[in-house]
Amino acid sequence: MLTPGTITVNFTAEYAGPHRICWRQCGVGQYVCTNIINCVGGGNVCSAVISVMVNPESCDPVCFEGYIQATCNPEGSSTGQVPWTTTFTPNPACKLYQLRYDPSEPCLNPPQLGPVIPTVDMQLNCNGTARPDVVLYCESAILLCSASIIPNLPAGYEMTLFDGCCYDCTQYTVTITPACPGCLLDGSAMYYIDCNTRELKRIDFTGNVPVVVPPFCAVTGSVSLQLSVEATGVVNTIGACP
Repeated sequence: MLTPGTITVNFTAEYAGPHRICWRQCGVGQYVCTNIINCVGGGNVCSAVISVMVNPESCDPVCFEGYIQATCNPEGSSTGQVPWTTTFTPNPACKLYQLRYDPSEPCLNPPQLGPVIPTVDMQLNCNGTARPDVVLYCESAILLCSASIIPNLPAGYEMTLFDGCCYDCTQYTVTITPACPGCLLDGSAMYYIDCNTRELKRIDFTGNVPVVVPPFCAVTGSVSLQLSVEATGVVNTIGACP
């Protein structure tokens, strides 16, 4: 969501009188030169404040550029231009974390499930909705969007900041298949972060029939298959979300 922001441009003015402060997003469109500030000149500091719209919950820094120019020079001329640049770096409240189950004891073969983290202990998604129960196989992990680290996790679970963003999205499909003719999908699940709501989602699989999850949009890299020894699964990346 775009919110108002400001850029303060401080400069040393040699000339007394009005100066235009032109700006734009780096390399995008024409310069906006509606900001005019009167300066006393003589080597004194002059300041101008530019109003911009920014998204503090986005993933990518935004570069702004512009120039300072005494208005005695025609707008658009290169005469007397003093360039400037600055970068807005978002600091989203909803950050990407990894929740990993890595017990102190070696994993068994086949890997065993760790303790269940009930929904009441998983706290809330960034939008205030409840998260599902979470249970992970040994040495596996899921991603979730959160405003903070979940406290008092069961032994073996650890939650850390992850190098990524809750606002990068990818479209996926998933196929889950029994590993043998008599195998069951029971005990297998899929976790992902919904791209629109940033909610942690869980889908449980049962039965002995292959399951194809139709195309869906998830936070990039957040699709995690927690499969029993009787199930196999493939995560297919389609591309950008529509």
